[in-house]
Amino acid sequence: MSSMPITVYYFRDAPDQLKNLSNNGGDEDWIAIVPKEFHEWHGEIDWINSWGFGSCHVDKYILDNGDKVFIGCHS
Repeated sequence: MSSMPITVYYFRDAPDQLKNLSNNGGDEDWIAIVPKEFHEWHGEIDWINSWGFGSCHVDKYILDNGDKVFIGCHS
């Protein structure tokens, strides 16, 4: 079992290096970072891609270290 947490930020409060990944022009709501170890153990996270998490669209990015970054947008 992974002890690595998922970190979720309001978009406005996220580190700039994460906000700079987005090309959605200000429609972003939140950013979640899923550590590589967590993803390897648990696989895809269904709820992070659903509308129930408060967004209409979710972009996914993979960082050089293997961590995944999800950015939820309302457009």
